[in-house]
Amino acid sequence: MKHRILRKTLAVFVAAVAFAVTAAAPAFASAEATDEYEEKSIRFSFDDDAGMNLEDSTLTDVFVPQVVRAAGGVADIREDGILAMSGYAGFYTDPDIAYADYSGAYTFSVDYQQTASAPSLMGIFVRMADPKAYSVTNPKNSGTQQSFDLYEWDWYRENGGSGTGVSSIAGSGIRVYQDVAKKQIGIDVKTRTEDGLFVYGNGILLDYPEGFNEEGLNNYRFVDDGKSKVEIFVCGKSFASVEYGGETGSYPDGDEGDCDTVYYKKAVIKDASGNVLLEVEKARISAEYSIAGIGNRGDANALLDNVEFTWMAKKKPATPVPTEKPATPVPTEKPAEATDASSSGTAAPDKTAAPASTQQAGQIAKKSENNLTWVFVVCGVVTVGAVAVIIATLAKKKKK
Repeated sequence: MKHRILRKTLAVFVAAVAFAVTAAAPAFASAEATDEYEEKSIRFSFDDDAGMNLEDSTLTDVFVPQVVRAAGGVADIREDGILAMSGYAGFYTDPDIAYADYSGAYTFSVDYQQTASAPSLMGIFVRMADPKAYSVTNPKNSGTQQSFDLYEWDWYRENGGSGTGVSSIAGSGIRVYQDVAKKQIGIDVKTRTEDGLFVYGNGILLDYPEGFNEEGLNNYRFVDDGKSKVEIFVCGKSFASVEYGGETGSYPDGDEGDCDTVYYKKAVIKDASGNVLLEVEKARISAEYSIAGIGNRGDANALLDNVEFTWMAKKKPATPVPTEKPATPVPTEKPAEATDASSSGTAAPDKTAAPASTQQAGQIAKKSENNLTWVFVVCGVVTVGAVAVIIATLAKKKKK
């Protein structure tokens, strides 16, 4: 009998606590913060930078310029607001900005014209890793400790590479370029290999799309969902896509083999109709963020304008507007006589009370806190009551 009474008492206690928590659930729900996102965009048209070097332009607010002027690199903004690059030159997204803003979905767009070059010497890149992430000794370049910058050759064939890939600039990412002689556009995935300096290019060529201007700038737009796919648009029309995914991980890069850069290792290149053109294993497509940029080398020449990034950024919490404190009254020479509020039947105003707007703000701010406090009060009361019932029951049984 005693155990039956205890079980009933405990059941009542549990039900009461559950009721109290359920009643207070809105207070908990209202306290949970939900992230909100907004579209942001940054654009460089170079019109205000006419006559300047790339290194001094507003582009450096977002991009790291790479112009080796001592070796003949040129990257200057003409008077008509067009950036002209030749030789060892290029730029890429600042890695700190890429980590902060371009780890998810984004769009990268540029008006671009390749005027002369071997196609392997230039291109537009997306989903690159930091070009300075690792370096390796290059025996065929006087033992130079080489990073894979956008203007830098990967030296694959020169170091005995014998695979199906080709030598080209940079060391990671997806490269899009023109082959002026063939009147085609190439899509190349930088790939890990076990010979050479462990990097080569692997890709396909497609004919110029309808409406392509062979004598002027054309718009190239890359829409990356940040999860598995980069869609490539040329002249406003869908041109191709690169799907990436599969196993992610690092490669034993550099002389010490300890580079911790994480890549997507599988890529599939498709045309605008979704037909598979090439499947790439051991791809070097950055998995943690995306660096975009444009590279140039040797006798390559390119013109570009209207560099634009659009991305989804997490909204920052709104900064509360400070309320003005009530003005401190100026002391009088003689204290005012107190008013007997009861004699007039009207309550005397509370001169220390904050203005109504301030009180309302305080009530709103404390509402969630008060709800939570009542949860613990109700639980405490129920607990004390339950314990009292148990003690009384046991005492009664003992007397019997």
